[in-house]
Amino acid sequence: MLTMLLFLIAASAAVASVDTTCGLNVLGSLDNTKVNKAAYALVYVLSCTLGGAVTGLAIGGVNYLLSLTPLGPLYNAIIVILFAVFILLELFNKSGLLPSGNFIVPSEWIRQAGYRSAALWGHILGMGFITLQAGVLFHAYMLLSIFAPVWWLSLLAGICFGFIRGTVFSLPLIRSVVHMLLEKRWLKRTLLS
Repeated sequence: MLTMLLFLIAASAAVASVDTTCGLNVLGSLDNTKVNKAAYALVYVLSCTLGGAVTGLAIGGVNYLLSLTPLGPLYNAIIVILFAVFILLELFNKSGLLPSGNFIVPSEWIRQAGYRSAALWGHILGMGFITLQAGVLFHAYMLLSIFAPVWWLSLLAGICFGFIRGTVFSLPLIRSVVHMLLEKRWLKRTLLS
């Protein structure tokens, strides 16, 4: 159950990340690139997947170290308590209190959107923790990844996060759905988030 929830939340965090400044910049860069759009998207997706793998491997290391401690019986209590905190923060629009990266992609990367910027940008966004995040989903993904049953599930969840984050920004059909969901609002949120 925890494994299924880990991958569901990793995928959700990747999709929700479009509704950030960096996410919107990526959508704009693909429209403005002078190089082959399909190749640009492929470089971006592969780099994003690699970035997610790097984060997943780092979290897998933390996961492995935690597995060596006698905290095993407390894992479920820790997860439930932190999830309750995350839900409360989200409900009261206070998710900004959680740590988040503050990297904003430089505007020249958007103007000069080429393969090199796609690779660098993809890797940074695939890692996830360097850039801004929408809501608490990324933090929930990190929490579940740290307490995954085995370390390599953290690596696979990172790859999943990076790949989905890259494809959400890059594939034309998905991009059109993303644009539609970003335009529609309900209360203070877009339908995407």
